[in-house]
Amino acid sequence: MRRGDVSRWGWWLCVVGLSGCGAPAEEWAEDACSDLLPGDVVITEYLNDPDGTDTGREYVELHNPHSVPVSLEGLTLHASRSDGSQEKTFLFDEPLSLAPGDYLVLGDVREGTVPAHVDLSYGDALGALGNASGRLGLRCGSRVMDEVPLTAPSKSGVARVYDGRLVPDSAGNDDPTRWCDSVGSTVGGSFQGSPGAANALCAPTEGASGGDGGVEKCSLLDGLAARPVRWPRVGELVITELMVNPIGDDTSAEWVEVLALAPVDLNGLTVGSDTVGTRLQGTQCLSLPAGGYALLARRAEAVLNGGLPTPLATFGVDLRNSGGVVRVRAGEVVVDAVEYGPAREGVATQLSAERANASDNDSPSSWCPARERHGERGNLGTPGRVNTRCAEGDADAGASDGGGQDAGPSDGGRDAGPTSDAGPRDAGPPDAGPPDAGPPGSTCIDRITGRARAVRVPEVGSIVLTEFMADPTVVADGVGEWVEVLTTREVDLNGITLMNESGASTTLEAALCLSLKTGTRAVLARSLDPSLNGGLPAVLATFSFNLANTAGARSLRLMKDGRALDAITWSNAATPGVSWQVDPASSDAQRNDLPGSFCAAPSSARYGLGDRGTPGLENRACPR
Repeated sequence: MRRGDVSRWGWWLCVVGLSGCGAPAEEWAEDACSDLLPGDVVITEYLNDPDGTDTGREYVELHNPHSVPVSLEGLTLHASRSDGSQEKTFLFDEPLSLAPGDYLVLGDVREGTVPAHVDLSYGDALGALGNASGRLGLRCGSRVMDEVPLTAPSKSGVARVYDGRLVPDSAGNDDPTRWCDSVGSTVGGSFQGSPGAANALCAPTEGASGGDGGVEKCSLLDGLAARPVRWPRVGELVITELMVNPIGDDTSAEWVEVLALAPVDLNGLTVGSDTVGTRLQGTQCLSLPAGGYALLARRAEAVLNGGLPTPLATFGVDLRNSGGVVRVRAGEVVVDAVEYGPAREGVATQLSAERANASDNDSPSSWCPARERHGERGNLGTPGRVNTRCAEGDADAGASDGGGQDAGPSDGGRDAGPTSDAGPRDAGPPDAGPPDAGPPGSTCIDRITGRARAVRVPEVGSIVLTEFMADPTVVADGVGEWVEVLTTREVDLNGITLMNESGASTTLEAALCLSLKTGTRAVLARSLDPSLNGGLPAVLATFSFNLANTAGARSLRLMKDGRALDAITWSNAATPGVSWQVDPASSDAQRNDLPGSFCAAPSSARYGLGDRGTPGLENRACPR
């Protein structure tokens, strides 16, 4: 595309709506882009904080990741604050095609010559992009084609880029941890970026917790490449149970239980009192999924610690029997802390099950003595498992929240491994809950409010199997297989069982609500970690069984309390590196059973490291 003086392009910019000339969006706009699907055009780079004056220097890069041209006519590019307020837009209202694999760089040049790296100027239509936060996206009418959060570069004059090792898609680029500062050449001596060209790979330590001795990298399994450690933010890791005066030797049998409310790593965190602490060490990732519990103990050996489940990590600080503080820090930031009073020998102090969040554990009334026996010495507690519900009047006088600080290291880590989303990998089977805690899965912690509520149980027809990958090629099957589901109303997947034809199954359990809004899709996968699973977008939960690659009588079922909510069957062998997807016109629990409702994902649909499929996105139409 030829570039030139702004005034020479003025007539075009008014027509296209890129210069703020006031051209209204016409009714035809949504029809013009109606054939586009999310991911057909994606945002891959932006410069939101130029060095010096921002005005006239910001830019946004769009990319066509497919093998066919894409028309931008009818699309609207929008920018706003993180909460969606103060949105500004401009409209592509003339034919404009983006060639396969090509880039379009839009800049806010308002006067003078358009720089060589900018294809078109949108003038002042978007105003100023947020330097530290905000939203940037593409819409067709009310349909969102792509939207990304704006994040701050490490210094002014450096563009933010989507990781060049991944195929850009509109679900994967929602994850801020997949973005990094550009390591491209300085352009014109004014900024560092790669506008109009493929991005470089993000540095391995991007997103790692640093500073104050924080562990920068860890490995999920022996022999695998290390990846960045992701520390929890304030409130994302909650102290839920304390054993400070066990029967036996305190220095061997004390323990602390924590609950993750987001996927986090514990490597490098400091656990201890208000005066001293122990950094949690390990070259392997001490990872927790959202809703997973971890046991931190004085000693790992069961013969010494009173028969505890295997701890995720150990610490070396004495917890005072007369009362004190237990604190978890990420560097100098207090992630969570609780105060406790005099401890009863052999009785843990626990946070009531329905109050397991960073808000409710502020109150002493949320805590009570444990009642369940564990181990071989008669200690009471539920180490590494869901706590019981405290009875009315049973509050323990010892525990109250010690407060935290605001603003911790950024999160974004994901847990790995073929396990369900219930409990830590080594803390034993998930807890079914005591009689007074209600039926398993009857309540969950709302991700928005942080409070317990009833699970929204799906009915037949409200959740649909729409896509699956049985034979990935960029990673091993045991970490790269996945299944996609679509909901027709707002539901939680807690307590839902995914089952294959042989009866192998995983029940999706988590302390947090596995929530889906009406019309949204969720990815269930063998691994939560994108560095292992082939670069999948956000995974809601994991399953632990294999999807068959060979031909035969195959099936997948979604079950709840013995009822089949949806099922699909097939007999063909898997195509390596290609998902099997339902046609969009057949995306309901009845029509996805019909012959011809499924087909192989087209070659134009790529995700992550390059396998074919649309995990978490609307499927492509099957050939007719």
